Parts: sequence; structure tokens; C-alpha cells
Amino acid sequence: MISIFQSPKSNKPVAKAVYSFDEQSGAKWVPLNKSFITLAKIILHAAAERMDVKGIAVTLRCITHQGYRHLLLCSDQLNDTSSALGAAEEFIISNEDSLTPSHERFSHLDTVSVSMDYQGQRLGYLLATLPETDFIEQGMRRPPRLIEAELQVVASELGSIITRYQTRYRAIFIYGDQSYWIGNSAALRQLDKRIEQLKDVTKPILIRGNKGTGKTIAARSLHCSRHQGILPFIESSCNEWQEGASASILQALYTYAKGGTLYLRNVDTLSGNNLQVLQDFWETIKKDLAVKGVDEAAGIIFSVSRKHYSNAHDLNEWLKDNTVELPLPDLADRREDLRDLVNFFIQEYTLSVEFDFTEHAWRLLEAFNWRENVAQLKRVIQKVALVAEGPLISVSLLEPLLRD
Repeated sequence: MISIFQSPKSNKPVAKAVYSFDEQSGAKWVPLNKSFITLAKIILHAAAERMDVKGIAVTLRCITHQGYRHLLLCSDQLNDTSSALGAAEEFIISNEDSLTPSHERFSHLDTVSVSMDYQGQRLGYLLATLPETDFIEQGMRRPPRLIEAELQVVASELGSIITRYQTRYRAIFIYGDQSYWIGNSAALRQLDKRIEQLKDVTKPILIRGNKGTGKTIAARSLHCSRHQGILPFIESSCNEWQEGASASILQALYTYAKGGTLYLRNVDTLSGNNLQVLQDFWETIKKDLAVKGVDEAAGIIFSVSRKHYSNAHDLNEWLKDNTVELPLPDLADRREDLRDLVNFFIQEYTLSVEFDFTEHAWRLLEAFNWRENVAQLKRVIQKVALVAEGPLISVSLLEPLLRD
């Protein structure tokens, strides 16, 4: 990793590397795997109950290549590369688990449909099958436009899943790490929805979360939601800035980030002088936005070191007036994800012996107070992987590792 530049007082990089961005390296496909289908079904089940419909389904255009089915994120006209990978086909995900063939469960007489689009591309269609009580001799009891509006909300929720998978793709293949969400909890789905709502906001976004809640993942997810192509994502921690050099650092970072996103971490650690520089910098950017528009600018994201940080009153008031907040849930708020996270880390850190936990050990993990959230859980599973000698981890082995 090559740093943009380094602090004169240390060898620490002031910002993360500038990557060589290539439009062809973007996530053109999203895997239609078990995890994606599970998330989609959760959304469709909730939508069917909310809308009081018999059934709701989404048809998605996909390509099956080398035995793997991928969502097709391209225009209606397949290019030569896409055509070479395989024939395009439709895949239906429904809230119903029926043995009836998919195409026989929908009729134009009792179905309302809307197009399913993502970042300007047509992916497929959403269909809702209405109950018989919606039909009388004169026509439908509920206006079709009302149902169509509700389906558009569902389409937006499904779009947030696609954004999550694109963020995962970029984390692995562009940034070379594993900064992406794991789990299907209601808290994560609500966070996906909130990120989708914030994608067109021009004010800086303030990510407020405790250690280990995934502030970098949230920032990248916002970036991915805003940009279809692979554009610069420049990240810098304010606590590494040299006193007196913040103006030149900010200008350099913003220049590198133009067209993409500038993510400034730990703004609550800024000194009074550096905070004033940041405030003046934002006033300059606002004027630039008014003249040139957003296309030539960089989206700005801030984060604080913890959700309830302690800092001068001036910073609190300034952030309140100049940012839009994105709060992140603690692991305690998404305990439904704990088993998925543990299994993910087991796969990642197992050295020689694959292992699982006894049911009592699982209960201990689920009841534990994870003060540092996912980061702390990750460290515990790393420790377990080092000492595991058998297929099952007991409470007696786990308890000392939780105390360390």
C-alpha cells in the first residue's frame, strides 16, 4: 500500500493509499447466493405483511457462469463480454414457498408490477398478487398507483442489498480487506435503508458509532451507494495530522478525492486550531459546490471515535448544524448477527482444526457484553483458533479468553 504522503513527525501515512481505479474493476455482478436470497426473502415477507397482499416476488436478470448465478448489472443490451460469460435468464425470488411453477403463480388479472431498477439500469420487475377482497365488480378496491408506490419502496430496500454486496466486492478486490457487513439482522437492514436515503445528501455525513461497529464499512457503503463506478475513496485519521499543517493536508486530501469521497475519521480528536481550519475548509467547499455543482466535488464523510464522545461544545454545535447523522448499532443491537459473525471468523482464523461451540458456549457468547463490539468478538475468535485442539469449544475453554 502506497501512502499519499506522510506526517513529518512520523512514518504513519496521513491518508490511505491512492488506488489505481479502473471502470472494468467494478462489481458488474452480484452473486445470487443463499445469503442474498435469504435477505431478499426477509424483505419480501415483511413487505407482503405490510401491504396485505397474497404474494410478492421479484424477477431478476442474471447470468449463470461456471455454475454460479450472478445478478446482471448492465444495460438491456448485453455487451460482448457479458454474452461470452453465459446466456441471460430470469430468476424469481418470492415470499412464498410453493411447489407451483413460478410463471403459473402470477396473472395479469390480479397482479400489479413495477420495474426494478438500480443505478439507472433495469434489473427486472417486482410483482404483487392481490387478495380477492381487493376486487369487486367495478374494479380494484385499492388504486393501482398506491400499490405501485409501495412496491417502489420494496425495490429501494432490495437495492440496498445490492449495494451491500458491491461494498463487499470492493472491500475484497479493490481495498484488499474484509470491511463489509456480516449478518441479516433487522438493525443491519435498517442501516442499509438509511444509507440508501443519504446517498443524495450534499452535506457531510457524520457517522456516529462506538469502537468496532464498522464506521469504515458504513463510509464505504455510502460511497458505493453514491457511485456506480470505482471512484476515489480517500480516508484519513484526524488524530495523525501535524499541528499547523491541517490546511495543506486537507487541500491535498480533497484534491485526491475529487469525484469520489473524502472520509475523515476521529474528528473529535481535532485541536481547537485544527477544528477551525476544518470549519473554514467546509465553508470554502460549500461555495465551490454552489458554483461548480457536485460532479467536480468530493462527498465528505466524518466519523467520531465513539458514539458519545467528549469534546469542546464548539464541535458539537458545528456538527449539529453542518452534518447529517448516520448512527451505527452496537453488537448488542444486532445479536441476531452474532452466530453469522462467529462462523465467519472461524472460517477466517482456523489454523488446522475446524471447530464449533457447545450450546452452553454459544449462550455465553450471546450473553456477553461486547464493549468493543465486532472488533472484540473478532479478537476472541482469533484466540480460540490458536488454542482449539478439538471440534467443540467448551465454556471452560472460552471463559478465560473472554476475560483477557
